Amino acid sequence: MKISVPCYSILILLSILSFNKLSLPQQKDTASVIKNEVVVTAGIVPVSVSEVPRSISIIRLDDIINSPVQDLQDLLSYVPGVDVRARGLEGVQADVSIRGGSFEQTLILLDGVKLNDPQTGHHNMNLPVNMSDIERVEILKGPASSIYGPDALAGVVNFITKKGNNSELSANLTGGSFGFLNGGLSVHVPYVESDNMLSISKTKSDGYMHNTNFDITTFYYKTNVPFNEGSAKVIVGYTEKSFGANGFYTTLFPNQWEQTKTLLVSSSADYSFGQIKLTPKVFWRNNKDHYLLDYTNPSFYLNDHQTNSYGAELQSLFLTGIGSIEFGGDFNIDNINSTNLGIHNRREGGISAEYVTSPIENFKILLNGFAYNYDDYGWKLIPGIDLVYQFSDYFNCYTTFGKSFRIPSYTELYYNSPAQKGNSSLLPEEALTYEAGLNYNAAAISGNIGLFLRDGKNLIDWVKGVNDNFWLARNVASINTYGFDMGLTYRPLFNDDSFVKKISLNYTYLTSNFNEPNLLSQYILDHLRHQVIIEISHSLAYEILFNWAFRYENRYNFENYFITDLKLSRSYNNFNLSLSVLNLFNKSYMDLSGIPLPGRWIQAGISVKVNNF
Repeated sequence: MKISVPCYSILILLSILSFNKLSLPQQKDTASVIKNEVVVTAGIVPVSVSEVPRSISIIRLDDIINSPVQDLQDLLSYVPGVDVRARGLEGVQADVSIRGGSFEQTLILLDGVKLNDPQTGHHNMNLPVNMSDIERVEILKGPASSIYGPDALAGVVNFITKKGNNSELSANLTGGSFGFLNGGLSVHVPYVESDNMLSISKTKSDGYMHNTNFDITTFYYKTNVPFNEGSAKVIVGYTEKSFGANGFYTTLFPNQWEQTKTLLVSSSADYSFGQIKLTPKVFWRNNKDHYLLDYTNPSFYLNDHQTNSYGAELQSLFLTGIGSIEFGGDFNIDNINSTNLGIHNRREGGISAEYVTSPIENFKILLNGFAYNYDDYGWKLIPGIDLVYQFSDYFNCYTTFGKSFRIPSYTELYYNSPAQKGNSSLLPEEALTYEAGLNYNAAAISGNIGLFLRDGKNLIDWVKGVNDNFWLARNVASINTYGFDMGLTYRPLFNDDSFVKKISLNYTYLTSNFNEPNLLSQYILDHLRHQVIIEISHSLAYEILFNWAFRYENRYNFENYFITDLKLSRSYNNFNLSLSVLNLFNKSYMDLSGIPLPGRWIQAGISVKVNNF
């Protein structure tokens, strides 16, 4: 299929790249700018980013600050291989999938705490944290059930919050099109030996068309207390969203309305005793979902759902002369109380292990596995193996094999409406994934290329026959999904005087062999086929920073689109002024059928930060 982009967008790109001030920095001593950065989502045993035996994308703090978007869901749309399908503005609801998997097959973490909702993956991105609280985001593309257990069938997204030792107060205010208003306040206060962070934000809009208005409040608190053998951490997060849901679940009712409330409480610690490290963790996640099919007639059709997820984990790491060994275990309980889905409870738990050894110089073997037990499905054994050869401090090649699985959500099992029918006989999804690739992570230049094949079995989709009146959840036939992704990023080592601050070029290709001519599919047949993401940051006169983001997406059974986002920013001491223009060329497009997304959207903001107050 031919990929076409508007000629004016190409001209913008060429003019930026050919600007006469573009120059590479002089070579300087760069001891380990990137080498010592730790990536935790690559495995239970931490390794530096240059040694990762997987396909990993990292959104760094400067990427978050310079991004044109205001929310974490849209931030992920700039990650190659990640498909973010929004149903409205500012992430009121967004589905995140990786490499052609469904939104139910991506595990979402906050500082390593699992956030997936047992009711439906539509709520996985109800993140009880503000964008200003995030230090970086790590995205593992590929199977991770052998490390994290269920739900990580296609990949993992881990949002990692900030740490600090100095007092800091910051505030921001942004306004723009469609009656958009966002305000936030955060404070970071060291007290005695503890580190405390508190933030709150309010975001609202009148909407870009009928019944797309929203009102979002988010609160987040974290405290970290160090002690001789390690540290302990407590997190409390809450977000409440009220929004018009025009076309979200059916185009027949434009007056759908929804409200979600999500609470997360977690506590964890790190203990180190010589060559032994212990990491216990407990958490509770509560999600409430109130849905009206027609807000003008609330009694016509409404659903109230409440889910609770309780979990406890313990990981232990032993460093030995023959390699590092990890043993872990977790136990989880989730339940739902719903006017539509009924009352259900289930328990799950398992034990994990990972062994990392280097039989010869520069060559590592990572063996990992999870044995998991469910009340309804019994034991599942999920093995995985990674092989990596390190050519240099910055360059490696790897191959990986892993099994992954996911059990059905409560919605897939029990939902019942005139348009959709759940299926209590559903089997768990399973997949075998094979991957090989190259990673290069030097201080100024990084790049990767990866080829992968996922052999899915009993994958769950909502399907119906051509003449049927409702969608039925069912296990469809085995599906092979394969493709490749490649990327190249340049960041000057010392870029204060450089015109270019960042250039990133990425491409992902996906295809699958699913072919059921007599069935209509809601999700499996609309994944991305081609995805191109280009990001450029550069400075111009008066120290104004320009951040361009170009996205081309072509998916099965959908019209392709090319979106350009732009952010201009300028810092004055403790102040920062910004102007963002999303969908710069006012293109008409949709991520989901029947739900048009907004055209050109302008936002202007100001933020202030005070240190050591």
